Amino acid sequence: MQTKITKKKDDILFHYTSIGTLMKILDINDDKKICLRATHAKYFNDPFEYKLAVDMFKTSLVQYEKQNLIKDKKSQNFDKKSFASLGILAGYPYILSLSENADDLTMWRTYGADGKGVAIGFDKKMLNDYSEDRENINTRLIKCQYKKEAIIKGLIVYWDAIYNKINFQGKRISTESFRLIFDLSNFCFSFKRNEYQNEKEWRLCKNDWDNKNIRFQERDGLIIPYIEYTFPKEIIKKIIIGPCLNKLLTRESILLLLKSRKFQLTKESITMSRVPYRRI
Repeated sequence: MQTKITKKKDDILFHYTSIGTLMKILDINDDKKICLRATHAKYFNDPFEYKLAVDMFKTSLVQYEKQNLIKDKKSQNFDKKSFASLGILAGYPYILSLSENADDLTMWRTYGADGKGVAIGFDKKMLNDYSEDRENINTRLIKCQYKKEAIIKGLIVYWDAIYNKINFQGKRISTESFRLIFDLSNFCFSFKRNEYQNEKEWRLCKNDWDNKNIRFQERDGLIIPYIEYTFPKEIIKKIIIGPCLNKLLTRESILLLLKSRKFQLTKESITMSRVPYRRI
């Protein structure tokens, strides 16, 4: 007797979005590939994330030097502007947001078109494999960090490992110390304020300098820059229909769209939200 293998909760990460965005992802003529959009980090929901991350990076460096009674302080070579500039040296930051939460009221309200959207479940291993592929330079899958005190403690451990490897030519960091640039960028990608910890967010991130890769879309009267990630169709494992949609009709139309575009998702993969949410 064969045992049916099902995806564990931890194997799937969810992207909450509108029906319109779902259509753009699914309604393609390519038999093998889909495109997902990663938005420029400056246009995310918390505009102070990057600034706060840079502040913590500098604060942890100063604390490390104080704890170790270091007299010739390398932190004096950095101000907040120079740290921020270092992070951008790796390229402009683009992010695709995902969540461990499969069917969550707050996520529906904030990111799922106030309950009239969908949550698209992506294969976590395929996302991670994509980030580790050598062809996808400067790309990584990162779990967000939220607790400031724990983050600073971790950064102090980081400085202990790298401090003696950081060198300067005048006031500029030497080329041998470029690891710091990418570490700073990774950290700034992963940091979120504590108020957002219930989102359990993961991010597929990339630094990109190539203007040829940048595309633009309009949202609420603002021009938003983004880049595209290309994946096999099989990366989509589940679609959850929002609590405020006509669930039966929406499920039927999604199934028709999937079939017409040669996706291999089963009917069981298209589920309906169980959240008791009604827009008034």
